[in-house]
Amino acid sequence: MRSLHLLLLLIVAVAISGCIKIDQTMTLNKDGSGELDIRYGMSEQAIAQLKAMEEMGEAMGEGGGVEMDADTPFDFDFDEAKVREEFEAQAIDGVDLLSATSETVDGWRYMAMKLSFDSLAALKQTDFFDDNELSLTRDAEGNYVLTQRASDADAPAIGQGADDEMTDQMLQQMAAMFAGMRIASRVVVPTEIIETNATEVDGRMAAWIFDIDENPAVMKELESLNMRVVFSSKGASLGEL
Repeated sequence: MRSLHLLLLLIVAVAISGCIKIDQTMTLNKDGSGELDIRYGMSEQAIAQLKAMEEMGEAMGEGGGVEMDADTPFDFDFDEAKVREEFEAQAIDGVDLLSATSETVDGWRYMAMKLSFDSLAALKQTDFFDDNELSLTRDAEGNYVLTQRASDADAPAIGQGADDEMTDQMLQQMAAMFAGMRIASRVVVPTEIIETNATEVDGRMAAWIFDIDENPAVMKELESLNMRVVFSSKGASLGEL
């Protein structure tokens, strides 16, 4: 299991096998506790291709096929028991797995998980955020500033470096390769949103939606992703992070 950024790295590794969908919502309470809901899916055809590639790799020995190590963000078998076992093995204080369910819908396999956490500090210890910089601070006006950014967000984004220049044609080619990919990351804060760079805002919910079918430049944007939402501290007492 991993956060959004590592999931993206996985997508790059298995793009040839098909598209993937990820939907994540983090809900914060006024005392700093909250819940994290994550649902990810991959087509059964893509899963079958991955398994075939893994079997081919085993037959060919090292260096052949595709290998998924222990740090793979999720189980391609979408096995509920394995998800629970891996979570229990982490034994993180202040974080509980409330549910883990899998289902098949219209040729797609999905895994849905819900976690509860006592604080953002506890949630940050999970694999979901160990490849991201998650922080909660206060600004000059006393408002809370929640940010989540890729650990290499300061590096030049795709298309900004001389050795990694991405033309419109390349973006179109990548869009075709990743057709159907959609990533949604939402944050529901306990008080009024003051300011955010989210792509969508609905009341106290800020959402960053990335759909490559609608925007071929999504892969470039995700390279330097830095999600930020500022919300009022009135009536809230959250520990800074």
